[in-house]
Amino acid sequence: MNARLVILVALVLGQVAAAQQDLAPSAEAGDTAAVDRDIGPLKDRIPPVTGYTFLMARRFEIAPTFSLSFRDAFWTKYVVGATLTYHFTETLGLALRGGYAFTSVSGSAQVCPSPTEACFSPSKEQLNGKGPGQINLITGLDLEWAPLYGKISLLAEGFAHFNLYLIAGPAALQYKAPKDGNAPGSESAWAVGGEAGLGMRFIFNRWMALRFELRDVIYREKTAGATETTGAAYQVRNQLFFDIGLSFFFPNNFNEG
Repeated sequence: MNARLVILVALVLGQVAAAQQDLAPSAEAGDTAAVDRDIGPLKDRIPPVTGYTFLMARRFEIAPTFSLSFRDAFWTKYVVGATLTYHFTETLGLALRGGYAFTSVSGSAQVCPSPTEACFSPSKEQLNGKGPGQINLITGLDLEWAPLYGKISLLAEGFAHFNLYLIAGPAALQYKAPKDGNAPGSESAWAVGGEAGLGMRFIFNRWMALRFELRDVIYREKTAGATETTGAAYQVRNQLFFDIGLSFFFPNNFNEG
C-alpha cells in the first residue's frame, strides 16, 4: 500500500514538472532585444558605414561660384567667378579665386542736396566716383583649413555628409576710384588687402559637392576730394560677400588608404 502510494505521488509530481516546462517561455523566444538586433527593420534600412564616402587629399577642386554682397551703403555687387583649390591633405588646401562684379545702386543710398531739400535715391551716373565700394574685379589666394567632417541624419533613412572649413589670405581688387579735384566721373584703380571667411560643403558623391561661403574682404580705397597739394587720401573698407557654388573634384574618384 505504501509502495503504491509513493509510486502514485512520483507520477503526479513528474506530470506537474513536465507541464511547467512546457508553459515556461524559452530563452530564445524571450530575448526580444537579441531578435531586434539580428532581424529588426532598421538593420536593413540603415546599413553600416564601410569605408570612406569622400576624400580630398591630393585632388583638385573647381567651383563656379556666384557671390552677393550685403550691408552695402552705396553699391550692391553681384559677382560671377570661379575658385580653383588644390587639397594637400584632408584638412589643408590652397585656393585661387577670381570674379567679375556687376554693380547696382544700393537701396540704402540717399542723396541729400541741402537741409531744406528732400533726399532721393541717386542714379548710377550721379553716384559714379562718389560712393565707395564700386568694385569691378576681385581676386584672392586663400589657405583653407577644414577641421570638421560630419554627417547629418535624414529621417533615419540615410546621411548627408558635409565638411566645415576656414579660409584666409591676401586679396586684390579693381574698383572705380574718384578723380582728383572732385572732377566728375571715376577712374580705374587697384587695391590690395586680405580676406577671411567660413565655408561649408554638402557632399553629393565622391566627386561633386555644394558649397557655401561667408567672406569679409578688407582693403584700402581712395577717397574723394584729393588735389595736387593734398594728395590722395585712403580709407580702410570692408566688404561682406555670401558665395554659393558647385564643386567638381578631379580625379573624380579616389583610392582609400
